[in-house]
Amino acid sequence: MVQCTWCKADCAKYVGQEQKYGGLFCSLTCRDLWRKATDNNPAPSREAAAKGAAAAKIARQSRRAKAKRRLRRAARGTRGGLWAGGRCERCGHAFLATAYGWDLPRYCSNRCAFRARNARRRARERNAVVERYSRIAIFERDGWRCHICRRSVQRNGRVPDPLAPTIDHLIPLVDGGADTAANVATAHFLCNSTKGERSGGNGDQLALIG
Repeated sequence: MVQCTWCKADCAKYVGQEQKYGGLFCSLTCRDLWRKATDNNPAPSREAAAKGAAAAKIARQSRRAKAKRRLRRAARGTRGGLWAGGRCERCGHAFLATAYGWDLPRYCSNRCAFRARNARRRARERNAVVERYSRIAIFERDGWRCHICRRSVQRNGRVPDPLAPTIDHLIPLVDGGADTAANVATAHFLCNSTKGERSGGNGDQLALIG
């Protein structure tokens, strides 16, 4: 047990900690109050200063090493790969990535790839026919118009924006529908959520979105 330098309250410390600067106070609040009252900020011990200088030197070296590695990597180029650009099949954003072999990138990020993979997995779990299709191609095919309320969707909108474009299965997967381009259509996020798993879109939803 030691006595706090500021509030004089007894506080428990680990053996050896009471000899350190932080161990002289029961809390950080008392330490800061003592600093303000006494205008005192004790310098670290020689050992602590030496450790801090060594850590700073290692940090500077590591930053330089990282910068050198990045420069060497940039000088080598793509290491045999090719630069491939296009629009993400999930979100439609333009991207530039490195392609290796014949497997060209189709998504702008791991997030979009993860969501597309999960959508295909959910379809396979329901024993539905699955084929790859581009969400942007579906939106372009439908003229960026919701097939439920017949109103335009917001092209740059993202879920959970009510006007964001989403993919709606005309015949739900639970009813035996296929996850193919022929069985999907563009829909507002709000219309799609309201429709749920009901079959058909015409007349199901009031045209409340403008």
